[in-house]
Amino acid sequence: MDRYKIIKKGIFESLSKFDERINSLSLEGWRAISIASDQGTMTVLMEREK
Repeated sequence: MDRYKIIKKGIFESLSKFDERINSLSLEGWRAISIASDQGTMTVLMEREK
């Protein structure tokens, strides 16, 4: 069974800090399966096997 997590970029969060957060989650075993951006809002769907 897989687990999913939705990560959203904060309003005042810089893009580099958001990238660091995504990269730290990937080191924990999460992988990005979908990335969406709309008018400055970024959302990443991440998946990890249980």
